Amino acid sequence: MNKKTKPTKKKKAAAAPKSEAEARMQAILNTAVDGIIVIDEEGRIESFNPAAERIFGHKARQVIGKNVSLLMPSPHREKHTQHIRRYIETGEARIIGIGREVVGLRKDGTQIPIDLAVSEINIGGRRTFTGIIRDISERKRLEKAIVDASEMERKQIGQDLHDTVSQHLAGLTMIARVLQAKIGRLEDEPAWDLAQDATRIADLADTALKQVKNISHGLYPVELERNGLGTALEQLANQQDELFQISCVFKNRYRLPRLDRTVAVHLYRIAQEAVFNAIKHADPTRIEIALEAVDTGLRLSIRDDGRGLPRGGKSSSGLGLAIMKYRANMIGTELGVESAPRKGTTISCVVPLGKDK
Repeated sequence: MNKKTKPTKKKKAAAAPKSEAEARMQAILNTAVDGIIVIDEEGRIESFNPAAERIFGHKARQVIGKNVSLLMPSPHREKHTQHIRRYIETGEARIIGIGREVVGLRKDGTQIPIDLAVSEINIGGRRTFTGIIRDISERKRLEKAIVDASEMERKQIGQDLHDTVSQHLAGLTMIARVLQAKIGRLEDEPAWDLAQDATRIADLADTALKQVKNISHGLYPVELERNGLGTALEQLANQQDELFQISCVFKNRYRLPRLDRTVAVHLYRIAQEAVFNAIKHADPTRIEIALEAVDTGLRLSIRDDGRGLPRGGKSSSGLGLAIMKYRANMIGTELGVESAPRKGTTISCVVPLGKDK
């Protein structure tokens, strides 16, 4: 009859560190502020810490063994599965080792913005992926409040310029024209010089009036609220034609639905920033702003024939690109940038139709 052998001190010593390490790791997972989710190669959830439970509203026991895609809305769900499969097959990283901002899906069906960083762990030939998640809903709320406040300030300044300075300049132009006509009726030679001076004053006042109107419209496009995004973009294109003698055209290949005001404002600002960046940095001869329907929604594109971005995409317009990407993100989409040296640049984004932000 075999007797049960008692564990030796050496075996106890070897076992103790392992259990301590496991306990320590579990304590870290349980107390982490960020959500931590571990999945296998097939996307099945193996670990789901308490912070992840708070973020997504699921209990760990409800999601262990299920595919992680249940935490993502479409189209992010399909993209996530594709990214992992592509990485396993080709080693090409799209999300592995790269932090990015995505949208998560709570148990109650609400969507939340999250920061997601995915890393790979390979132990004994078995590959798993760890996702670290942070709920950034509050940050997004504050960012939106800042952007809204900025838009309100732009609107107020634009209205003030239009309602006060523009009116004064219009009055000055009218008075100068009347003075010009009165002096013109005089027959003595010195009056001719005065008439020329009055003409110059009227012309300068008229030019200043046009410039103030352009500035006020740039600060806040009144046409955007009056007649919608299409009309505002057409006006933007016409202004660049007049101000910079650059061929700037607007092509609308779609009958626009009534867009949410926030979406319309961000799309207009993206177009405005792209046009200004092109004029300032790319030395183009032609800029095209276009709206068109695509399978996934409404596509805005701004294409120029300028010098393009240098290789690597770094240029003096980097801040402008960052602002455009931020605005695209604010309305739930991504900014596309296609460029090559001396071959121009195309800025684009697609907004799902009927999406409220």
